[in-house]
Amino acid sequence: MKFSLVFENSGDTIPFETVANEDLLEFFVDRANHQSQNSFSNNYALSKIVLTRTAEIQSALARTNEVLYDLAGINFKQLTDVNDYLNQDFLNQQHAEWVASQQFTVPVHKLQFSSHAATARLGQQLHNAYPDDIVHVKLAEAMTKLGYLYPYEEVNMTVHRLESVFDRTNLTYDAAGKWMVFDNPFVNTMTTTPSIVNFSFGYTYVGRQSYDKFEHFDLDLKFNDHYNFEILEFSFALNLQNPETKQFSPEFLAWCKRHNMKPVATEIQIGNIPDLYDQLHDYRKILFRNSKNNNNAKIILN
Repeated sequence: MKFSLVFENSGDTIPFETVANEDLLEFFVDRANHQSQNSFSNNYALSKIVLTRTAEIQSALARTNEVLYDLAGINFKQLTDVNDYLNQDFLNQQHAEWVASQQFTVPVHKLQFSSHAATARLGQQLHNAYPDDIVHVKLAEAMTKLGYLYPYEEVNMTVHRLESVFDRTNLTYDAAGKWMVFDNPFVNTMTTTPSIVNFSFGYTYVGRQSYDKFEHFDLDLKFNDHYNFEILEFSFALNLQNPETKQFSPEFLAWCKRHNMKPVATEIQIGNIPDLYDQLHDYRKILFRNSKNNNNAKIILN
């Protein structure tokens, strides 16, 4: 079944196709419509973290580029528009260029006698930091001696941090009446796995699912805080990771069998974005823009 997420005010739309639990989705949307709760907000969560992470990237690049060209004859590309940093091709390129820069060798003596004042000054600093017989050092080592290792390493780390922003942690959407909880009539028939999907009903209520119990060593079920989505809230989660089909481990399944318990994951898989690979940058921009403008989203069954 096809369905869409349509943002109020902007009209931006993200398409989905169900991969599991279609009947649960239909029930959820019908319930939300009847109780006037089919309007979900991210409450600025995504936009706040995106602005933080892109500012970190800009700072790392600017600081590193202060000395990088003089040391190695290269610069890392800097952008001005936050949306451009959401392009995965840019992030992949930045990461690859940072990895390649690890192999650069800095000619200490050559820099010292450069006709360019800034280059000669860096060369003199490095010359003073090493014995006379050290004439070449790796770029990272030179960055360390010059006090630039932190921003240089941040060129790498900020990529990873921004890439991780578009997961369910920052992409939870809640209705105004989120706490109007209701019974899940499909609790015994729904399917869950550790698979990664783009639209799911995540863990927002209290308690631990079967898999959560297993992961956190409540192996004898000593504690009475079980929650396997018997109750639902007006809330869902998005995730722009690449979808992956995963299965429970034999160890977890054996543990569930021993306790005569249904294996339940920490989210209920619903659907994926069919053109995510081709439109990833666009969908990142859509989610960021609508989070920044605090536009609510409505689930439409097609």
